[in-house]
Amino acid sequence: MSWSGFLDYLQNLRGNLWEWFDRVRQDRNVIVFLIFLIISTGFWFLNALRKDYTATLVYPVKFENIPEDKMLPDALKKKIFLKVRAGGFVILRYQLSNTFLPLTFDVSEMKSFSSGNEHGVYTITKEGHNRIVGQLSQGMELIEIEPDTLFVPLMERGNAKVPVLIESHLTFEKQFLQSGPVVLNPDSVEIFGPKSIIDTLNYVTTRPLVFESLSDTVATMVNIELPSQIKSPVKRVNAMIPVEPFTELNVSVPLRINGLPDSLRIKTFPSEIQISYRVGISKYEKIDRNMFRAVVDLEKVFEEGGADRLKVRMERVPDGVESFNFSPIFVEYLLEKKR
Repeated sequence: MSWSGFLDYLQNLRGNLWEWFDRVRQDRNVIVFLIFLIISTGFWFLNALRKDYTATLVYPVKFENIPEDKMLPDALKKKIFLKVRAGGFVILRYQLSNTFLPLTFDVSEMKSFSSGNEHGVYTITKEGHNRIVGQLSQGMELIEIEPDTLFVPLMERGNAKVPVLIESHLTFEKQFLQSGPVVLNPDSVEIFGPKSIIDTLNYVTTRPLVFESLSDTVATMVNIELPSQIKSPVKRVNAMIPVEPFTELNVSVPLRINGLPDSLRIKTFPSEIQISYRVGISKYEKIDRNMFRAVVDLEKVFEEGGADRLKVRMERVPDGVESFNFSPIFVEYLLEKKR
């Protein structure tokens, strides 16, 4: 009997025992029979474990001395399989403990191979036969090692330093606003991985930053999210969200004219617009009306049919202004020739 067949038998036996247990709850006379069944099963199990079985065991492997400009694929299975023959007690003890030390392969001593776009090294696993046998339990016979040839693909390794970007979803208490961009520390990280992937990355991102009803500056740690196969020594960055109270102000700003010929002069009605804006308390004294620039463009005036009104647009808004609106959006105008 194979070891897998023995395990299948135990699973069937367990199912039968559960059926007996259900019957016990209905008929207590079955208890005596069940006790004898358990005792006899125990003796059978002990006797069965004295027999020899063949089993397949998983054996870990490790690779060392990988060239600095190469790396192993993440999907590489770092294990081999041993087909062994041993007593049931020996196999059961291994499967409960699984204490094999990894079999180490020196990549620099392995032979090269090339197949299409895949390149790497390979070795014959039986070359580690003696080291494996030395770790097997006494009474365990090694029959076969699978695979007989171990192929190890090697990928070209790349590295780069890229900025960290963050996506934030924030809401604020009334009369509070975000007074500047989210500050990350560090704001860039070293990454490494397959060169074919590294060459396509211009930045990495963090997990979305979500806060509600903020009324004060917040500092928190946020995890970096890296593409598959990409690694970085930095796993998290510190994120600071600057928050402060704001004030709402109103200013009058004169309109500037773009595209007016020297032979003409223009009057707009009105000649100024009203701007309402929000600014954090810390920037309140640094902003005045001369830092805003509102303009109208005359290109459409000289097109066929002209334009009845001129649309106002904001050409410049000072840094620190979080939101603004202005009126009017359109102005009337009067063109005159210079005398």
